[in-house]
Amino acid sequence: MSAQALALAAGDFPYGNLILKVPAQEDPYPGIGGNFSSLGKGIDTVLWNPAGLAKIGTSEINLGFTSTATSPPYNKNYEVKDTTFEVGSTSTTGFSNAILYTSDLTVINPTTREYTGHLNYSTVTNGINYKQAIKIADTFAFGISTRGETGYSLSLAGNFPAQWKSDLDLHNVTNFMGSGISINNNGQITYTYTPSGGTPYTYTSANPVWSGFLNQSQRIPFTAISDAHNDLNVQSNLTMTGAAKWGNLSLGANITPISAAANINNSVRMIVKEGTGDVYFYVPNFNPNNEAEVVNWINDPNLFGAPAGYKKRYFRVPAGETVAEAKYNGFYQASTARMDLGAMYDFGENFTLGMALENFNNASLDFRGYGRVAYVNSRISTIDATGLIDPAGTSYNFFSDTFIPVKDTENIGMLAQIPSQLPQKFRIGATLRKPFLITLDYEKQANPITYRYQKSDSTYGDLVISNINYLRGGFETQFLFLPMILKGGLTVMLKPDISGADSQMEDNFNKAFKYQMLPLKLDLGAGFAAWGSEIGGGFGFSLMPIFSTLQLDTLNQDFSKMGYYNMFIKKDFWQVTYMSVLDPGSTAAAYSSATDKNNWMSYIKSINTLTVSVRF
Repeated sequence: MSAQALALAAGDFPYGNLILKVPAQEDPYPGIGGNFSSLGKGIDTVLWNPAGLAKIGTSEINLGFTSTATSPPYNKNYEVKDTTFEVGSTSTTGFSNAILYTSDLTVINPTTREYTGHLNYSTVTNGINYKQAIKIADTFAFGISTRGETGYSLSLAGNFPAQWKSDLDLHNVTNFMGSGISINNNGQITYTYTPSGGTPYTYTSANPVWSGFLNQSQRIPFTAISDAHNDLNVQSNLTMTGAAKWGNLSLGANITPISAAANINNSVRMIVKEGTGDVYFYVPNFNPNNEAEVVNWINDPNLFGAPAGYKKRYFRVPAGETVAEAKYNGFYQASTARMDLGAMYDFGENFTLGMALENFNNASLDFRGYGRVAYVNSRISTIDATGLIDPAGTSYNFFSDTFIPVKDTENIGMLAQIPSQLPQKFRIGATLRKPFLITLDYEKQANPITYRYQKSDSTYGDLVISNINYLRGGFETQFLFLPMILKGGLTVMLKPDISGADSQMEDNFNKAFKYQMLPLKLDLGAGFAAWGSEIGGGFGFSLMPIFSTLQLDTLNQDFSKMGYYNMFIKKDFWQVTYMSVLDPGSTAAAYSSATDKNNWMSYIKSINTLTVSVRF
């Protein structure tokens, strides 16, 4: 694209603000992974298996402090292609129209235009996580865990320019829009008309008609004013846990109240630019019912070949007025309580079996809508050029005086109730602690995952993923005879069943699960034991947040942990852990604004959590 074309095409739309709210990040066993039903011990792992709370000493306190990096404005360049369309049949293709997405009224040809969207992005955490547990009479244990809310807030606004441009080229048309006017390639007009109750007649000019009639152009500039505010907040801040231990058997239960609210407030108005004059088209200035007048006009070059032989047919343009509007508003609210059950059985000190039922009460967030409004109303009439230049035609209105609902837009998408099933999972596993630690888990999810996606043919459909199963493994072992401890963990997803996929999606799915399983999470770490302390760290990568987001699983401790590293130190009753998690949104914003794309350290952004734990 030339520099001149870019200057004409460039624009700014929209301006936005996006705030992502995430809870503080946690990693109770750095370097090994998580969600092991037989490994948990204490308040840190009650979401893995609440029965592990029964194994605490006397009491535990856990404080987590979070911080996030600031994000520069994020700019996204994209292209918008002008729209062109014809009006009428193939015999009247001389009436072409275009929607040009620019405010420049000197633009002639449709093209692809470049726009820039501007977004301010920030990730916000609640600041402090607090956990506390206490044991009573060596049998019972009770604990509470608090965390921040999860959700997002998105605002988009801006003015988007557009204009309707019509071009009428009457060369080589036959009976244009039923008007009886035909013009050959030389510009000579033939007029055929049947007077009411009279005899049909046909006359042809000897020379070309006036060029201002042969080629006519009009345009109407618009501005689309959009304003969108969308918020979703999920409150799952408090988990209460109770557990009991009888001999080698430990039992526990969690209860987590959950509430969610979504506020949707979107509107768009199409306004004709103030000061826009009425459009007009030239029409031969004669009375077709007076054949003598027609004969005089078509034989007089001073009439058919000059402006004096034509009159303007005006069409009112409501300058400064709204001619189309759309609204998509509503408030949704839901609440529930998730309950988890867990059990552990110890075979001595070195071998444990565990079982956990997550969301055993099958809780779901059933969003109920209030104040739901969804519609598209328009004053723009269906384009019909019949009678446009017909001397006997009546004036056609491009805009009506009242708004008319656009078919099939009433309350579209704004359902009275939207169910969101929280994941229901069953986990069973075993942990061996000597001569080295190894833990294995099998997880089965009872409900499917459903999400809407765009198919290869540009239509939309629902992809349903069912029969979801995971295998997890973790280990910890001393390296030879050195005071060095190696750690690692792996989570794989066994090939699930899918339905609703098109051929391309199904082919990609089969390639991903070529070996009947797909690694989703990897953890690696190391530690050094010396002088009664352990110092270490680890890192990991995970795709689990994708599934957590699709299911609103805000309690999953892998939520938003796609890439991360940590460092820790343990001594006596104390443990201090520093964890840094990749912040994809802030990183994308920083990368977009970075001048040196190779200096990756300058745009990698993270969410940092410093956790202090004490156990008695």
